[in-house]
Amino acid sequence: EDTGGPDPLARRYDFSADPLDYANQMMGLVRKHRAELLDKFVKDGQSWSRARRGYLLTFSSQARAVSMMANWLGGAHVYRHRKGDPDGKAPIEVVPAERQRKALQFVIDNAFPDEAYGLTPDLLKHLTVDKWWDDDSAREDPAWPVHDKVLGLQGSALTYLLNPTTLGRVYDNEFRVPNGEDAITLPEVLETVDKAVWTSLDAYEDGKAYTARQPLISSFQRNLQREYLDRLMDLANGTTKASPAQKPVSDLAAMRLDQIRVRLDETKNKEGLDPYSKAHLVESAKRISKTLDARYVIQK
Repeated sequence: EDTGGPDPLARRYDFSADPLDYANQMMGLVRKHRAELLDKFVKDGQSWSRARRGYLLTFSSQARAVSMMANWLGGAHVYRHRKGDPDGKAPIEVVPAERQRKALQFVIDNAFPDEAYGLTPDLLKHLTVDKWWDDDSAREDPAWPVHDKVLGLQGSALTYLLNPTTLGRVYDNEFRVPNGEDAITLPEVLETVDKAVWTSLDAYEDGKAYTARQPLISSFQRNLQREYLDRLMDLANGTTKASPAQKPVSDLAAMRLDQIRVRLDETKNKEGLDPYSKAHLVESAKRISKTLDARYVIQK
């Protein structure tokens, strides 16, 4: 009955006294097995569809680890001690801020970067399926839909971190932690996620000619950034959930959008941009402007 509450230790599938250590071990295995898919996992004489099944097993483990650690953000441990129990604790104890930060960074490191997925052209051209009419493989595309699948995990990670329930818990925990003690805050969460999402803008080099084949912003990152803007726009316009924490979340999201727009305007006019990145930056800046304007339209 506690698995849907704020206690990150009341969860299924985190088989360890230290879930962060367990999640890191899971990702270590994911990277190891991915490196061996083509050389060792598929034996001579076996179908290459085995490589796809093996990759999907690692992908599932990666998604489970990300989901597991996202629960720590805004978390609070729940105890069933009674008044007067020896060594009894208060029933609610906020998860230490440093532990929340490590969990947040884990989610970012294992969901946002292109490298987190271990995909190469050589691996992708082997991720096929066998066509058997007596199972679902007959309807699957032999060419694995790479962008759809990667964005699915990136979008889920953003939802875990930026959904109103999680942000509301972060905001409430700020009040539960006494003044003078370390606490993770809404501005810190938004800034940390924002910085991770837009790292590709920092990679711009003067004098370098970017092309459609070698863009400034990769296809995975453009999808991630678009999805992130969708989350911020929903938060800024208060379309997600009405709660006492919604107003500060809305204001912070709007401020963040305004700051992003400034960066996009600066970057989109730089020399040597590739068409993919330029179109993405131009459209993203326009969407932000429309969203911020819409905040002040009175609905009658």
